[in-house]
Amino acid sequence: MWLVGILQGYAQSQGSATVPFVRESLGLTEGNMAALFAITRIVGVGALLFATWGDRRGRRTPFLTAFSLLLLADAATSFVGSAWQFAALQSVVRLSTAAVGTLVVVLVAEQVAPEMRAFSLGLYGAGGSLGAGVGLLALPIADRSPDAWRILFALAAVGLLSLPFLRGSIAESPLFKAAGASNRPPLRSLLGGPFRRVFWIASGAGLLASAFTTVGLTFSIERLVDDLGLTTGRAVTLSLIGGTVGGLGFFVGGRIADIAGRRSTTIGALAASATGALGLYWLSNPALLTISIAISTFGSFAFVPAAAAHRAELFPTAFRSTAGSAGGYLGMLGSAFGLAVGTFTIDRIGLSETVTVLAIGMLAAALLTAMLPETRGQALDTVGQAR
Repeated sequence: MWLVGILQGYAQSQGSATVPFVRESLGLTEGNMAALFAITRIVGVGALLFATWGDRRGRRTPFLTAFSLLLLADAATSFVGSAWQFAALQSVVRLSTAAVGTLVVVLVAEQVAPEMRAFSLGLYGAGGSLGAGVGLLALPIADRSPDAWRILFALAAVGLLSLPFLRGSIAESPLFKAAGASNRPPLRSLLGGPFRRVFWIASGAGLLASAFTTVGLTFSIERLVDDLGLTTGRAVTLSLIGGTVGGLGFFVGGRIADIAGRRSTTIGALAASATGALGLYWLSNPALLTISIAISTFGSFAFVPAAAAHRAELFPTAFRSTAGSAGGYLGMLGSAFGLAVGTFTIDRIGLSETVTVLAIGMLAAALLTAMLPETRGQALDTVGQAR
């Protein structure tokens, strides 16, 4: 799954990393790009099909299918000639990466001990960070010619070489095989049963956090290159230095979540992410920008294992994939909301001001997280028995 994280991280990061080049090549404004990315999030509802498939027939096959689709759609983006084509293919990328992320979390969570669950998920997240870092290292290729950004998307096809290895290495979840498929539709069980309150609280927190972090991440290179006038190479250097330091968040956040608890770690991660992002969008000194990127990245990365383990432990095996995917989709709607806000505000009041307004949602997300039960040490095969 660490290898999956690397390839997934590279593929899913290219849409935001190449914003300045795609925007210029296709003749779009920053507001136009926000609208396109909002569309890709809305279409992500299709990830629920993979999750339902995973709860009814097993996790392995839908995971491998979604992973293949992710790489193919990202590579195909290199051939787009219009804004709608870019939006369509990146919608498939967003849909499939959401499905992959959900199913990886379930596959890992159902095969490791509770005391190492968040840390194990942190390793997968670290792979994703490394993949995104590789994408940043390759970004100067886009400076070579007006259409050189297409090479970065085409490189995603290299990941297809991993499929034979993954098919032979990834086994079906033993917890799913032991529990068997439920006769009741997973989505109905989730929304019509005793777990619906927890689902809406957790999903609300994810929605609000995504509205802020998506805009901050999508326009980070745009902020450094176009707003502050840094060269692409300098922007990449600052991002990589800050991101490398912040990458410790996967390991530190995962370990703290396993020792101290999922809830408190998630709240602390949200606070760090918001603080660092605001620094990125309001400061101009390169040293302070690097520190801001490190703090924001650390918080975002610490959030991944803590929140992923928390959500996996909140729901029973019968609809764990569906709960993760439905919550993830609401998070994508949050992303779409943030980008929709950006569509109307970035060109009017400014990029930094828009990010600041959206930061209010991070506070609300922390308050909602505090309302969730603590699940550290939860055995997944016992979830729901008391209810």
